[in-house]
Amino acid sequence: QREQVTPRKLSGGQYLIKLDAEGTYQCSITGLIFEVTKAVNIHYSLLSWSKYAGLVEPPWVVGGPLFDVRCETASALTSIAFPHSLCLGG
Repeated sequence: QREQVTPRKLSGGQYLIKLDAEGTYQCSITGLIFEVTKAVNIHYSLLSWSKYAGLVEPPWVVGGPLFDVRCETASALTSIAFPHSLCLGG
């Protein structure tokens, strides 16, 4: 069971989610799902592939959004799910 949360939009296309307790939460804007072990603040933003596309070597291809996720207590963030991503490689 996950709780739907709406982040606060910050300057520069950044988002802030303040999570009050352990649990699984889904961002109402990006669809990202965060699983945390305690109360925590998570900052994240969507990045442009133009800066990083040169790092992607065949057979890999750019296929979805690129996120920068930062958590004030890294050990509190146990997983991030990208529900809008799809692996087509078998």
